[in-house]
Order: sequence, then C-alpha cells, then structure tokens
Amino acid sequence: MAKNARKRVDKTQEELLLKNHERVGRGLIFLAQGLQPFVESQMQKFHGDDWEEVAKGCLGDKDFHIESDRINLEDSQALIQVILNQQDGAFESVLSRNEIDLVFKLRDTRRKWAHPRLKDWNKLQNFTPKYAYRELDRMHQLLTAISAEEAAKKVEALMQEVVPLLQGKSQAEDKEQQKLIEEKTEGFVGREFVFEAIEDFLTSQPNGYFIIEGEPGIGKSAILAKYVQKTGCVAHFNVRSQGITSVERFLKNVCTQLISRYNLPYSSLPPDATRDGQFFAQLLGEVSAKLKTGERLVIAIDALDEVERTDHSGANLLYLPARLDKGVYFVMTQRPGTLPLTVNTLPHRFDLMQHQEQSLQDIQTYIRGEVNKSSRLTAWIDEKGLTLEEFITQLANKSENNFMYLKYVLPDIKNGKYKDLSIESLPQGLQAYYEDHWRRMGMMTEPLPMEKVAIVYFLAELREPVSRRMLAELSGEKAVTVQQVLNEWKPFLREVQVDGESRYSVYHQSFCDFLYHKHIVQAYGDDFSSEN
Repeated sequence: MAKNARKRVDKTQEELLLKNHERVGRGLIFLAQGLQPFVESQMQKFHGDDWEEVAKGCLGDKDFHIESDRINLEDSQALIQVILNQQDGAFESVLSRNEIDLVFKLRDTRRKWAHPRLKDWNKLQNFTPKYAYRELDRMHQLLTAISAEEAAKKVEALMQEVVPLLQGKSQAEDKEQQKLIEEKTEGFVGREFVFEAIEDFLTSQPNGYFIIEGEPGIGKSAILAKYVQKTGCVAHFNVRSQGITSVERFLKNVCTQLISRYNLPYSSLPPDATRDGQFFAQLLGEVSAKLKTGERLVIAIDALDEVERTDHSGANLLYLPARLDKGVYFVMTQRPGTLPLTVNTLPHRFDLMQHQEQSLQDIQTYIRGEVNKSSRLTAWIDEKGLTLEEFITQLANKSENNFMYLKYVLPDIKNGKYKDLSIESLPQGLQAYYEDHWRRMGMMTEPLPMEKVAIVYFLAELREPVSRRMLAELSGEKAVTVQQVLNEWKPFLREVQVDGESRYSVYHQSFCDFLYHKHIVQAYGDDFSSEN
C-alpha cells in the first residue's frame, strides 16, 4: 500500500512539472508575440531595407527559420538570436544591459524547454513552481520594458496560475483566521465613524501607522475584523488565548500573504525570514514598487498589547519598520498604553474612548437588533414592565459602551439567569459582570471549591488551547469533574478541534486577566509552582 501511495505522489509531482513545462512553453509563445513587432521595427530603423538579410545572418538554424528565402520571426528562439547578435547594433540604444541580460537568460530558458536532457525529461527536474515563476517573471519584465502590454498581461496570467503552488501557508491557518473574522463580526453594527477616520488617514497620508486604542471589550478586534472583511487587506490577529503571540508567527503569516497576493518571486520563505525584520521590510519595498498610482498596501494587525516581546526585546514590536515605503500603511489595535514602536513619523492614534456618543448609538443599535431577533428578550422586557426604549437606554448605560458586556449579558437574560432581577440590579460594567459570574459559579463559598480553582487557574495561565485530558492531568482532577467545570464556564471559553480532540481556551483576554488577578487563583499558582 505504501508503495502504491508513493507512486501516486510521484505521478502527481510529474503532472505538476509537466503542467509547469506547458506554462513556460505558452509564455515563450506570448514572448514571441510581443517581441516580433519590436524586433522587426528596430532592425528596419537601424538597417533600412536590408534588415531581413542582416537578420538572416543572425540565425543559427537557418533551415528552420528561413522559408523560400523569407525570414520567419514567429519563434522566440529566432527573435532572441537576432537581439543578442545585434545587441551592440540595432538594440544598443533601446535595451539596457539588464534587459540584454534578461534575453541571455531567456535563451537558456528556451533551450531547456525545447531540448531537455533525457534524465531531466524523465524527472522534469527543472520545471518546479519556483523555476516556472522565475522564468515567466523574466519574460514579463522584458515585455514590460518594450511596452508590449498585451503580451505582458498574458504572461502575468500564467504567473498567477503558478502563485498558489508557491504557498507556504497551510489551508488550516487560512481557515482558522477566516473563522476568527466571522466570529468577531457576528452581529456587527455601526462603527462607521472609525472606518471614515481610517479612510481619511489613508487618503491624506503617503504612508503610516493608524492605531485604534480602547479598553478591553469595547470592540477593537471586531472593528478590525470588519475592516478586513470589507477591504480584503492583509491581516494578522494576535490571540493570546490561542498562543498566537509570537513575532515568528506574525512574520510567517504576513510575509506569506504578501508573496501570494503580489506575485513576489519566492517559492518559500527564506530560512532567516523570521529571524528579524529585514526580509519583511524587503517585501514591503518590493510591493511598494509594484503599486500603481492610487493603489496602497494596508496591513491590519490586531491586539498589539498581546504580542510576546521577549523574543525581540530592544526592537520595534513585531519588527515593524521605522520607515515605511510609499503607499504602505498599517491599521492596528491595542489597549491604552505605551508599546515599543519607534518610527520616523508619529502614528495616528484613534482613541475609541473619546467617541462616547457615536459608540453609544452603535451600542443601542446592537441591543435593538438583538431584541428584534429574540422573543425571550421581548418577554423579559414585558415581565419587567419596561418599554423597548427604556430597556435599550438602561442596558446601554449598564454596558458602559462595552460590547463584550452585551455579548455575555443578553444571552444570560435569554437563558433565564436574571429572571428574578430587575434591570437596575444587573451588573454595572464588564468587570462587575465578571465578579457576578465568579460569585454565581460558587467561587466564593466556604470551603473553597479547589477543584474549580485549579481548573480555572490552568485555563487562565496556559497560552494555548488545552484538552480536557491535559486539564485533568495538570489539576489532578477526574475528567468528568473537568468537563463539569468546562460546561459551567462555557460562555467564556473558545472550543477548537485539534487532531479530532476538543481543546479549550479563555475567549477574551479581559476575562483571562480578571481570573489571573484573583488572589485565590494567584495563590493556587504559587502552590503549584513550589510543588513543581
């Protein structure tokens, strides 16, 4: 069975290389289409009516390229021979040394495509995605240099066929980021004042950093996710609860996206691409050079404050460049505070806390939309003797303009957790809500529920999703006890599937911080550390 599987892999690889060989062949046809009028025109200008006779003398395989004493320049091989023979004559003033060098390299490409050695033909070793992309890119450069735009577009289309074969980023990572964006934008409303501010910045500045600041739960990640969804820009989301906080993860993700999106000639990331910011800065420069008038590169980065800084201390956060090339912008989010970012032009900081009126309007719109979708919320409002507008106004006040508060409280109302409370008795603000949940989960009873404390400690401490089995092993509790706690804390947890196994992490960093700063949780951590 293993032998058959190996044969299938070899067959797939052979088909891939054959396809690349065919792509290079089509590229050579398009190259000839673009070169022929250029070569004929330059030869005629330089040699006059005798240009065809001169061109005949440039050709090595005259039987193939001359028919009935007439020259045939429809093949890229003949055109390349003429250019190289006349590089100091008809083409001296119109092709630079770099462009002549391209012609020399394309001569070798044509030979490899037309006359592969037997051992190379059997394995098709030359026609890897990297090789095919590089040679097509050389054709594109030469055609662009002589303004053969139609032929250049055809070659560029071939290059884009190869780009997916160059990808180093796994489909799993793509799907995980897309899932995160969908999760963050579910039920999203408003925030147009933020998007307008971003657009004003991008329009008025040649490049730069735009930083959205705000307290935990106010909706920074949702805003950025919606912006990525609307614009399709390059993006990276730092998520401490999932262990996505390293500079290496950021550089691998964003550099791979840049290579893919802008057809940069790299089959994979260099070994030192994530060692520092040099390769990243190089890619930004290459993309900037490709941008046409009015185009821009926007990279969105969420949760700068959650980035692990020990792996690049002394440098800019995530090795972000001090100087940006023209048309390059970063739109980022962070909690209030100072982070290591030294740049030539000061970042534009957009403080969400300074836009309370607009945020309140969006909060009220969100509440109204949730009520319209839920008969349970409508029933609770009626039971408490409230009008819809009274409910919206009072709950918005309770939320303190914090969307995360509403993400928790509205489902709790729907599920009957506040059936005996008036709206005035609901927790005031996100931290008060966390304290209320802590109490309702029995975390303040005597004696202390140490089995819950242990499990909660590891959920808060670990920087990546953890399985029920691992939580049981770390806490010393039975798996059934762990599952009971996970069920109780479900609204605060994110569940992901890894190799067919459920793993759990705290959903929002603000709740993780809340748990971590509880004295009893810290004390458990001290005991655990001393024992181990």
